[in-house]
Amino acid sequence: MVKETFKIEWDGHEYEHKERSSDWFWAVGIITVAVALTSIILGNIIFALLIIVSAFALLLFINRPPETLHIIVDEKGITKGRVRYPFDTLHSFYIDIDHPHKKILLRSKKMFMPLIVVPLGEKVDIENVETNLLKFIPQEPLVLPFAEQILEYLGF
Repeated sequence: MVKETFKIEWDGHEYEHKERSSDWFWAVGIITVAVALTSIILGNIIFALLIIVSAFALLLFINRPPETLHIIVDEKGITKGRVRYPFDTLHSFYIDIDHPHKKILLRSKKMFMPLIVVPLGEKVDIENVETNLLKFIPQEPLVLPFAEQILEYLGF
C-alpha cells in the first residue's frame, strides 16, 4: 500500500496583535496597584511582589509584535514554527471559521496539554486542509477554554 504524500504550507501570526489604548494600560496599572496594596495590608508581601513583577512582564510582552510562523501540514503531522505535532499524539481537530481570525484547534492526547491553536492564513484552502486532516485524525467540535475566551474579551 502506497501512502499518499501531501504538503500544505502557509504563514500565520503567532497570536492576534491588538492595539491597546492608554486607558487599557491605566486600567491594568490601577488593578495591579490595588491588588498589591491589598495583599500588603493583609500581610502577604511575597504575593504583592509577584503581582507587580507579573504586571511588569505582561506590559513588556503585550507591546511585542507577533512573530510570523511557518505552518506545514503533511502526512507526518502539523508543524507550527519549530514545533512538530505528530498525528499519533493528536486526538482530534476542529477548524474554527466563525472566529474573526480563522484557526485550527487541535486536542492532544497528552493529559496536561491544552488545546493547540494553529492560525490559518488568509489564502489557505480550508477544505483541502480539512480533507487531508480527516485522513489521520477525527474532527470534533472544539471551543477555546472559558478562561481564554474571557482573556480574549478583555484584550489580552
